[in-house]
Amino acid sequence: LLLVVLFGFIFSFFYRTSSTKKPVKTRTGNIKISPPIPMKDSTGNNLSDYVTEKDVKWFDFINQNYQAKYNTSVRSYQGSQKEQTTLNNSASQSASSIEYFTKYYAGLYKMDEGKINEIVKIFKDSAVKKQMNANETAEMVITFIQEIPYYLVHDESCVKAVASGNSFVKQYHASNKPCFPNVKGGVQSPYEFLHNLKGDCDTRSLLGYAILKKLNISSSIWISKAYGHCVLGVGLPFGNGVYKPIDGLNHYAVELSNKGYRIGMISPYHRDISNWDIALYSNNF
Repeated sequence: LLLVVLFGFIFSFFYRTSSTKKPVKTRTGNIKISPPIPMKDSTGNNLSDYVTEKDVKWFDFINQNYQAKYNTSVRSYQGSQKEQTTLNNSASQSASSIEYFTKYYAGLYKMDEGKINEIVKIFKDSAVKKQMNANETAEMVITFIQEIPYYLVHDESCVKAVASGNSFVKQYHASNKPCFPNVKGGVQSPYEFLHNLKGDCDTRSLLGYAILKKLNISSSIWISKAYGHCVLGVGLPFGNGVYKPIDGLNHYAVELSNKGYRIGMISPYHRDISNWDIALYSNNF
């Protein structure tokens, strides 16, 4: 017991002294998306489907470098889009917004659970090769998602979103930043995001949750009506920063929409815990 307590103290001290209140400057990676290539069967006939390769290179907070090279198919992407409409219609019958997001996120995860095995294996193999613990593995996933450029996702056209949106949406579009319109619920599923690499806060948090869950690392999705925002939570026995206890385990929030945010770090304007609700979580003890 003494060794466990001592280890916890050492880990907590190291984490406090190695993290900062401000985002950490990380090295710039590189993302390449190949043109769609026709898929063929064993005899060389076209399968009415196309595959695209993504090659993502990035660095974590201590400048370890990684590479994730994976494929997605147009048919699988379109399949997720079609099923997402049904899920959204079902979740829209919810009695509250938190119930809606809980049902919707859970449905999107389940829908794509088997489709993200390729990317999950890349993270799993890298964690084994580098002998990484849960915290290090989670930060590898976090920095991967943070490397992907931000796209604001709307459930209607970008023009309508600006007309009915808040000050952030209007300012974002006034700066001519990229927008991805007509997505049910304004959130892409994990496979959809991995396919086109276009996502904002909840799309990113859902992907982070999905990958960590399949890596057996406790995770959660936090939503805030007050902030109009969504962040990822990572469940760890020891940590530092902003957290919420969930069934006996502290889940530490992390911002995925910008680079440099470590586990436990979110915007200083978003740190009132009472403004955050847990939409979905998974504890792996």
